[in-house]
Amino acid sequence: MLQFLARRLIVALLVAATVMTLAFMLTRLSGDLAISIAGPGATQEDIEIVRKAYGLDRPVTAQFFDWVARAVTGDLGDSFFFKKRVGDLIAERMPVTLTLGLTGLVIALSVSLPLGILAAVRENTGLDRFVQAVALLGQAMPSFWLGLLLMITLGLQLGWLPISGTGSWQHYVMPGIVLAFSAVPALTRLTRAGMIQSLGSDYIRTARAKG
Repeated sequence: MLQFLARRLIVALLVAATVMTLAFMLTRLSGDLAISIAGPGATQEDIEIVRKAYGLDRPVTAQFFDWVARAVTGDLGDSFFFKKRVGDLIAERMPVTLTLGLTGLVIALSVSLPLGILAAVRENTGLDRFVQAVALLGQAMPSFWLGLLLMITLGLQLGWLPISGTGSWQHYVMPGIVLAFSAVPALTRLTRAGMIQSLGSDYIRTARAKG
């Protein structure tokens, strides 16, 4: 168990290091960041001020290791686009993100658990095959395509739900459905497999034999 956790931790650290390296390199591939931040009408003096303010006049390796050191301590620096602290931007958007995730989870569990239980109880029947076919179709359907379809039908044509914004609970229904849609097939199959295994256990067979 400890070896498994150690391997998982090493893999997680390698993935994090790779993502951080790629993120840093991609921002440098777009050209001179100082010119982009200063804007099209900036003078050379303005560009140099920006370059010094953001530490862009230092060697790239020094910038990278300084950024990694600050990121490890939770300091993600400033956003070049929003001109605000990245931590503040994340904190502002975290409530909406958590609400969307919770909405998708509730919808996914509300759909997948009953379907999985029904498929297990009616194993090898038409209902079971129908549920498995629906799960397979749901896994094959891209979530972005479903999102566009819901926006066009429920949002634009029928006008039942808003297609943007976060002002009320209605704003979370459509994205919650899309988020849940990608998780329902796997959860349904997992529930079905677990129920079939439980129904085939010795104590279940004994209870059925005793009536």
